Amino acid sequence: MDFFLQILLNSLVSGTQILFLSISLYLIKTVSKIEHVALGAIGTTIAYGVYSSFKASGSILISILTGLIAATILGLISFKLLEPFYKKKQTLYALLVSLAFGLGLESLLGIIFGSGSKNFIDGVLETIKFGTIRITVPGFYTIILGLVLATLTYFIIKKTPLGRNLQSLSENQNLVASLGINQISIRKTTYILASVIAGTVGTLISLNSSLNPTLGFNFIIIAFISLFVGGSKDIKGIIIASYILSLVPEFLINYAPNTLNVTSSYKMLFIFIIALILLSFKPNGLFSKNVRSN
Repeated sequence: MDFFLQILLNSLVSGTQILFLSISLYLIKTVSKIEHVALGAIGTTIAYGVYSSFKASGSILISILTGLIAATILGLISFKLLEPFYKKKQTLYALLVSLAFGLGLESLLGIIFGSGSKNFIDGVLETIKFGTIRITVPGFYTIILGLVLATLTYFIIKKTPLGRNLQSLSENQNLVASLGINQISIRKTTYILASVIAGTVGTLISLNSSLNPTLGFNFIIIAFISLFVGGSKDIKGIIIASYILSLVPEFLINYAPNTLNVTSSYKMLFIFIIALILLSFKPNGLFSKNVRSN
């Protein structure tokens, strides 16, 4: 039982890390119909900014301020890069540009900081005990902040006029314009907010393990898959999908018979198989309704 609970707790941490990026992707997708896959590299870049600032100043406040400035700059750059493709309705080109931007950021980080790993905290991470199971302090804060973020996002999208405006922004521009809403400002703010969220999780992941230029790559791939498995317009489905694609592979790896020699290298394979199965039955998202065609 303790082994089960430990795997569950560890998987909740990784699932929440995926959730941060899934929500970031969802926000951009909601206002622009664009999958901004560079958010993984953006989160890593912001984490490097926080790391460098902390090592130089020793101040948490200055580090946070540095992260916010970096997130704002990268959010605005993202907006400038992708907004023209939104206006032309060239979402595929936007995806390619976003991918190129992300790869460029990773390469730049490698040039500046090298390919080796950096540690925010030297030595063994402090842990919190729940009976016989343990969780690192950064992992604990990741779960708490992730649950707060998921709850706020769900409430805003589903229960407030702002959420309805966001959802209608990319669907009916004329209606939104008739209401006197500044569409460009909303999209620009959304890009910055998505970068802040990505930077937050990039920093939390780095605190929980280590920091390297390609840190965000696997996470953004899983978040990207979660976006479509959950339903790109359904925040509830995306939240559930983020955890499914984190929990199920971990249990399959840890409970597989030793004779099969299943290791963590199988994780992405399991994720793709699970996604394929779910999308086969629910191509429009976990909670979509199947409509019979005549």
